[in-house]
Amino acid sequence: MRESRLGLLSPFRFAAGTALLVALQEWPRRWLLSGAPILQFFVLHGNSRGDRILPVAGLWSMFTTLHLIYAIASTSWLLYWGFAVLCYLSIFLTCLFQYQIVGDFVRKKSRFLLKQLHFIDDKIAFFHIPALEIDTEVDGLMVLRGITFSLSTLSFTVHGVEVGIKLSDDMELAIQTEKVTVALFRRIDIGDCFANVKGGQYEMTFGCIPGDTHDDDGDAVFVEDTPLLRAASRKGSLREPSTTKMTKDLTDDNAPDDASIGSGLDSMEKLPLNNEEAAVRYSNVLQFIEETSSIQESRAYIHKLSSTSNGYTEKDCENIDANALRAAICSELHKKPSVPHPPRRSIKVTTLQNGLPPPLRRLLHRLPMLLRILLNLLSYFHPVNIASITATASGRWINAMLEKEIFKDYWENDSEIRYLKKRISLWLTDANFAVELGGITGLAQVPIMSSYNILCQLDLEDVMAYRTLPRKANLNRVIQLGGADATFAIPSFLLPHHEHILPRISSHKDKYDLKTNINDASSKPKKVQGEYDLEQAYRDEANVKLSAHVRLPAVFDQELLDCIAALVKVTKVIEIESGPSAMENEVSGVRDFTKALNKTAKEGIKKAVVSGVVNDRWIARLVGKITKKLETAHGDVGYSTGIPVALGGYRKPYLETEGDKLLP
Repeated sequence: MRESRLGLLSPFRFAAGTALLVALQEWPRRWLLSGAPILQFFVLHGNSRGDRILPVAGLWSMFTTLHLIYAIASTSWLLYWGFAVLCYLSIFLTCLFQYQIVGDFVRKKSRFLLKQLHFIDDKIAFFHIPALEIDTEVDGLMVLRGITFSLSTLSFTVHGVEVGIKLSDDMELAIQTEKVTVALFRRIDIGDCFANVKGGQYEMTFGCIPGDTHDDDGDAVFVEDTPLLRAASRKGSLREPSTTKMTKDLTDDNAPDDASIGSGLDSMEKLPLNNEEAAVRYSNVLQFIEETSSIQESRAYIHKLSSTSNGYTEKDCENIDANALRAAICSELHKKPSVPHPPRRSIKVTTLQNGLPPPLRRLLHRLPMLLRILLNLLSYFHPVNIASITATASGRWINAMLEKEIFKDYWENDSEIRYLKKRISLWLTDANFAVELGGITGLAQVPIMSSYNILCQLDLEDVMAYRTLPRKANLNRVIQLGGADATFAIPSFLLPHHEHILPRISSHKDKYDLKTNINDASSKPKKVQGEYDLEQAYRDEANVKLSAHVRLPAVFDQELLDCIAALVKVTKVIEIESGPSAMENEVSGVRDFTKALNKTAKEGIKKAVVSGVVNDRWIARLVGKITKKLETAHGDVGYSTGIPVALGGYRKPYLETEGDKLLP
């Protein structure tokens, strides 16, 4: 609804009438002080210009609701001042939306006061974010290189996510992605994710740090020069030359000098920035983040190779597709640091956990339903879409794990084991193995009632695995499936502040009843299930139920089948080799000696049959013929299991420390 400035909805007529009422009567002065007529004036003025706030709402219904709320609020001084605060906040937002000059003024002053933030049009961006240092059950570092918040779309965009987690002393996980978009109350979109599992001191970034990174400065909000930051800085890049170069570029080769806080604020007021300068600065920072991203560097390197004769090639394919390109990028990322761009400062997870005021923490602890309601809304309104996840592990590390866990020192005394070990090592050592999951959709349901489980559902459109040879720039797709899905059922008592609904610790009577049920079991499956339940009762564990399905058809490469067959054969040979010999037992007479000799002969014949007669290549070819039928099959192959979770760490004496629950 748009009328002339002298019409029925003229803002100037309304302003003149309001001024007349204030001059003649006393009661309109309190009405004017509340801000309601001021808000109505600006809405009318925006309507006369054709760009008012909330254009979908009718003016008369908007004003009627506004003054009805004022009439109710005016009956109490507390409601009145609360209404006034909200009214003046609405006036500010209305002017910010309707008038360009107000928006320019706010952005300019905000740039002066908050120099770490960038205000561009309807966006707020900030960079140089302190890293999140993980110092809980595992050690790690999480870096967000930039965040942009858009007011018009109500969405966050994270530019450059780098995560490095030390899983154990000989294993590390590195995750990188270029962009994450969180559209509030709509969805979460994550770009291509690249994960690398690294093992050994030559691959790991955090392998040099001790297992415990806690220090005496744990209460500090921001910490510098921590072991994790030092480890990341040695193998990563603080990019001091590039940072200086970027600063010169952003300031037109006029980098600012160091100054104190007071002089810095004084000088900032003399250097106003308009929208064009801010937009250029913002785009330059984003361009710098994109160009220095390890993912982009690896992608550019692969594209550069593709223009030469040494470019990446895929077996049985003329050109590599997008899936193979992601596998090649992840393989190139494997030799790069886990956190390539560590900042100079970090904030610890334990600091954030302990930063909540004790009264508020006690309130949340006594009202666990509030947490479930919050998680219910967040999970319902934020389905997660991931473009792809590509995870890579080096064949050298896999081979080292096989030598440690399977081969050990058996290969030194057995020629057959030595031959099979050589074959497997030859196929593994120079290669990287990438598993790619494409088109991932994640949904979660957190119940409000604690009687129900938390359900998490994952759907994967594509599942494939590659064997890559970085030195030869060669790719081979060894596994491809039609898709997969998984469902997790998580008990609600595993949520924080829900220790009051944990299952009680099994008593001696409960364990005795379980033993009785095992003895009285009518079938072997029931007996096995009872034995597992008894073990969990002794260990005080609960289960997270996992159900996974793989969709057919499935394609397997013959080289992979050959390697698996050789591995199966060598494990069988080692099993025979490691078994106790009958001649090692004490022999008391000729009869026992004869039995031991016969048993030893049988073991030797069995070993000779497995080592010589059983041809692993023939078995692999036979399995390959069978798997060929899976290439045209349809249906699902499923598996369900329980993931045990120890409950000892969840049990807390909440009644003595926090009091009884109000809304359990």
